[in-house]
Amino acid sequence: MHRQPHILIVDDDGFIRDSVELIAKQLGYKSTKAKNGKEAYKLAQDQIFDLIISDLYMPEMDGHELIENIKAMPEYKNIPFLFLSGSNERSTWIKNLNAGADDFITKPFDKKILALKLRSYIKRYFLRKELLKSNMEYNINLSEGTVLFCTNKKSNYKLNSEMLYAKAKSIYSSKELFELIDSLKIWLVLIDANAMDEYDVSKIKISSNLEFSVVLLANNYDEIDDLIYSGIGNFISKSLPEKLFYHQLNALISREIELKNKYINAIKLAADNSPVRFERKTEQSFAEYKISVLHEPYEYVPGGDFYEIFSNKESNLKIIVVGDVMGKKWGAWFFVNAYLAYIRSTIHFLLNNSPAEELTASGIIEHLNKEISHDLQIADVFTTFSVIIIDTNNTINIAAAGAMKPLLYKTEDKSINPLNITGMLLGISDDTSYQQLELKLEKHDKLLFFSDGYTETINSETKEMLSAEAVSKALKKLGSYSDLDISLLEKTIIKDNNITSFDDDRTMLLISRS
Repeated sequence: MHRQPHILIVDDDGFIRDSVELIAKQLGYKSTKAKNGKEAYKLAQDQIFDLIISDLYMPEMDGHELIENIKAMPEYKNIPFLFLSGSNERSTWIKNLNAGADDFITKPFDKKILALKLRSYIKRYFLRKELLKSNMEYNINLSEGTVLFCTNKKSNYKLNSEMLYAKAKSIYSSKELFELIDSLKIWLVLIDANAMDEYDVSKIKISSNLEFSVVLLANNYDEIDDLIYSGIGNFISKSLPEKLFYHQLNALISREIELKNKYINAIKLAADNSPVRFERKTEQSFAEYKISVLHEPYEYVPGGDFYEIFSNKESNLKIIVVGDVMGKKWGAWFFVNAYLAYIRSTIHFLLNNSPAEELTASGIIEHLNKEISHDLQIADVFTTFSVIIIDTNNTINIAAAGAMKPLLYKTEDKSINPLNITGMLLGISDDTSYQQLELKLEKHDKLLFFSDGYTETINSETKEMLSAEAVSKALKKLGSYSDLDISLLEKTIIKDNNITSFDDDRTMLLISRS
C-alpha cells in the first residue's frame, strides 16, 4: 500500500470505539472516531476514509441512515462499510446489505476475527482501486485522454480547447468532479485559482483511482506561495501571453504521455522475457473425466492468473490448481513467479512423499497458506486459489481460498448450482482452516471454475460490469452438449454479453464426465 489506510469508527459506546481503534492501530491504520451517524457523516464530508465500521443503533442518526447518506456520496461509492451490531435479525441484515453494507460483525466480537476482516476489506479496497486505475491506464492515446478544468459558475476565465493537445472538460463543482473522475482517462486536472475554495486537492488525490498531476491556473505569483504545500503539483500563470500559456500546458500533457509510454513499454518488455508461460488451451483425460483449461493473458500486460495440473507417481491422482494473484496487470504478474514456486514445490513434495489417501484439497491449501503467511516477501500479496483432486474412483475433492464459487451443471434436470465452497484468501492468517467438498459427477455433468477476468469485464452495450450470472447462463445454454468445447463456452459468453475486449487475464477450467 502506498499510504496509511484511514478508517472511521462509529459507535455510541466509547469502550467499543476505543477497542476497535486499538485493533486498527495494531494493524498500522490511522483511525478517526465518531459517537453517532450525524457526526460521522460530517467527518466523511470533510475528508476521505478507506473503510467505515459502524454500530447499527445510535442516537441522532442510526447506522442505516448513515450508510444511505455515505453511499449517496460519489467519492464513497466503493468504500467498504462494515456493521458492528448485536442484532441477529435476518431482515435487518438484508436491508442494510441491500443499502451497500459489505459485512456484519456481531457483538461481542472476536478481536482476531475483526482484525482479519479489517485487513481483508482494506486490502480488497486498495486492490479494487488498482484495478480501476490499471483499466484506465492501458490506453495512452492523446485522443483518449481528458484535461479536467475545475472552475465555478462565477469565474469568467475560459480555456481555449482548440489550442490543447487533449480534449478538455469543464467541471463546476466538487460533487460533479467526484461523479466523473473515475470514468475518464485523465492527463491533468487544472484548477482555476478563483475556484480553489470549492476543491480540496488532498481529497481529490486520495479518492481517485488514477494518478495525475494537479495544476493551478494562478492569477499571480503571490498565490503560489500560499498554495505550495496544498498538494498542487504545478503552476501556470494566467497572465502569460496566450501562446506561451498553452505551450506550457501542452508540455505538461506531453510529459504525462511520455511517462505512461515508458511505464507500459518497460512492463511489456519484462513480460515478454518472463519465464512464466501457460498453454492457452489444455485438454487431458483422467478416469472418466475430461479436463479442459482455457487461459488467455491480458492483451497489454499480463495479470496474475495461473493454473497447473499434477499427477502422482502411481498416476491414480490428478491434482489441478487454479488461482489469481490479487492486484492487476504487472504487479500481480510479478508475484506469479513466487506463488508458482511455492505451489509447485509444495505439491510435488506432497505427491512424492504422502500416500494418495492422505492427500486432500483442504490439506494442500492449509499447507500453502501457512508457508505463504510466514514469507514476508509475499505475505501481503493475497491470492485466490482452488485445488481440485480427482482419483480413479471418479471422486472429485475441492477446496478453495477466496475464489469464485464453481458452477455445477446437472444433466438430469439441466440445473445450474453454484457450489458453496470458498474460504479466506491465502496469506491473511497462518492458522486458517479450509473446508472441502467431495462429489461425483453423473454422466455428462459438468463442473466449471472461472476467474474474475470474465465477471469484471464490461458489456459494451449496457456499459455494466458482468457477474457470475453471465457465465452461469452460458453454461446452462450449452450444458446439454455431451462433449462441450471450452472455447465454444467462452465464445458464447462473449457474444451473449456484447464483450468487445477484456480488461484482465481470464482462466476457465471445465471438468466433464463422459
